[in-house]
Amino acid sequence: MKSINFHLVAFIVVLISMISFNWQYGNETFIFYGFAENKEMEIRLEHSTLIDQIHVSSGNKVNKGSVLLEVSQTNFDLNQSDLNHEIAELQSQQKIWEAATQSSIAQLKSQKSALESDLQSQIDQIESELAIKKSLLKGLESIKPATDQSGTSPDQIKIEGLKRELKLVVQPLESEIKKLQNELYSNQNPIKIQINKLQKQLGFSQTAEDQLRIVAPGNGIVGSLFCKEGEQVSSFNTLLTFYEENPTQVKAYVLESLLLNVNMGDTVIVQSVVQSGSKSKGKIVGMGSRIIEIPERLRKNPAFKTYGREIQVEIPSNNNFLQKEKVILKLPPKEGHPDTKIIKAFTPPKITSSSKE
Repeated sequence: MKSINFHLVAFIVVLISMISFNWQYGNETFIFYGFAENKEMEIRLEHSTLIDQIHVSSGNKVNKGSVLLEVSQTNFDLNQSDLNHEIAELQSQQKIWEAATQSSIAQLKSQKSALESDLQSQIDQIESELAIKKSLLKGLESIKPATDQSGTSPDQIKIEGLKRELKLVVQPLESEIKKLQNELYSNQNPIKIQINKLQKQLGFSQTAEDQLRIVAPGNGIVGSLFCKEGEQVSSFNTLLTFYEENPTQVKAYVLESLLLNVNMGDTVIVQSVVQSGSKSKGKIVGMGSRIIEIPERLRKNPAFKTYGREIQVEIPSNNNFLQKEKVILKLPPKEGHPDTKIIKAFTPPKITSSSKE
């Protein structure tokens, strides 16, 4: 009858114990805790409102476009009155500026006309005198009019000088008149721009209905409600929060003693604490810049304070995690880590069976 080889049994027991010990304590150094989070959105309005009706409760799942709240603008008429007042005031300023600009243009035109008339009158007078002189000297070949070396008479030189003076005096005036006319009829005038802006706001306000509907921006879950029916809510105050349907990130905390094992870009396995089949792969996308106290809920032993570093892990949206659900994050041992070497290096010797009669 064959008997049990006690050496073989002892060896197997020791082997199993070592593997179990190595798995338990080696892998535990790569485990840390966190909780799944949905991206949160705060819904608020830029004007004060009266809450007329609330169609949802906290925790409700809603589809994109579902009506969440119905509210009324309490300052609707006041806004329109303010806009009309501002537009009227700006239009009055615009008319005053236009009148002043048109007056300046008229003065410049009058000044230009007077200068042109005076200089042209002088030119006409000299040209008339020159014409008379030419007619008197016509046929008298022995008498020739006085000229300079270039053959130009003094009267002609004077006429050219007056024409140049006319050009030099008139051109700046014409440029200034053109500039003012462009400003007068341009749409880039600051006052006109402000008037157009306010008129657009007024048009939008007039076409908006007093009764407003706040709808879900996408498929998701209603978070907290910060208002009640019949309540007056000030501008920019949060009315409710809205979450994506599934968590897309995990906030976790790594023990201070394990910081060297965790790096940006590392892949981790995220698993629910209570839902054994709920698992997802994640990637470390953010790491805190300081050591902080780990929340009691995420400590292995809640009674003892522990410290570590906060990290952010990105996970795909196709998961079954709940908002704020506690999860375990496992970072697989990297190649070259001592724990990995222990498992790989521990190769059992060849076993041979023995028997006794």
